[in-house]
Amino acid sequence: MPRIQKKHIEPVQVIMTSQVCKGTIKTLATAGDALTQDILKTIREATVPGENWTVIRDYFRGHGITRIGYMVNSLDSNGQHQLAIRSEGFSEEWISHYMECKLYLIDPVVELAQSATTPFFWSKIQELMELAPEQKDYLIQMQNAGIGDGIAFHVFGPGLRNGFVALGIDPEAKKPSRSEMLDFQLIAQAAHMKYCELNPIGIAPGDLSPREREILQWIAHGKSNNVIAEILELSPHTIDTLVRRIFSKLGVADRTTAAIQGVGTGLILP
Repeated sequence: MPRIQKKHIEPVQVIMTSQVCKGTIKTLATAGDALTQDILKTIREATVPGENWTVIRDYFRGHGITRIGYMVNSLDSNGQHQLAIRSEGFSEEWISHYMECKLYLIDPVVELAQSATTPFFWSKIQELMELAPEQKDYLIQMQNAGIGDGIAFHVFGPGLRNGFVALGIDPEAKKPSRSEMLDFQLIAQAAHMKYCELNPIGIAPGDLSPREREILQWIAHGKSNNVIAEILELSPHTIDTLVRRIFSKLGVADRTTAAIQGVGTGLILP
C-alpha cells in the first residue's frame, strides 16, 4: 500500500461539517447497547468540560482502558490554529516529550487515524501503512517508553475542531471486540461534540460583515482583487482594504489559507 502523503499544518487538520458528524453519530448509534445509550445521555446532559471528561474516563476504565489521550485541533479567538491535549494514564515524561518534540507531526498512528473510518490497533500500524524512517523511529520511542498497545481513531467537530483519540489497553485485559471498538468511537465522538459545545471558540459567521463574506467567497473561487472589484462594482482600493481586514480577522496572511478557514468554519460555502 503506498504511503499516505499529507502536508501537515500544525496541528493536523481534517475538515468535516457538524452535519456530517451528527450523521456519523446517528449511524454508529445502532451498535450501542443500553449502557452506551446511558453514557450518551449523560454526555448530553454535561454542563462543564470536567464533567464530560470524567464520564468518558470512567467509561473507558470500565472497559479495560488504562491510558487515554485526547488531542483537539481548533481555532483560537484570533483565528490561529492551536493544539490542546488531555491525557490520563500516560507518564508526564512521555507527554512532555511528545509535545516538546512535536511528535504528533510524524506520529503514524495520528496520520492513519485521519483517513481510517473505523478504530484500529496501534500494533497493526506497520501492516496498515508504509512508514517513513522517522515514523519507524517514533515507534521505537513508543516501545522504549513502555506505551504498549491500544486503539486509535479520529473524531470530528465543527469549524476545523477535529481531534484524535488514543486508548491504551491494559496488558492483562482482553482486547476489545470490533463491536466494543465501535462503541468506543461512538462515545468519544459524542463527547468531542459536547466538548466543542462547552468550549465555544473560533470564528463565527457574524464576525465578518456580509460584504466581507461575499469577498471571501470570491477569493475562494480564485478571483483576484481587481476582478472582485469589477464584479462588485467597487474600487480596487476598497477591495484591497476589505481583503486586509478579512485577513486580520481570520489571522491569516494569504488567500489560500483564508479560503480554507472560511470554508472550514462555515463562513462561506465550498
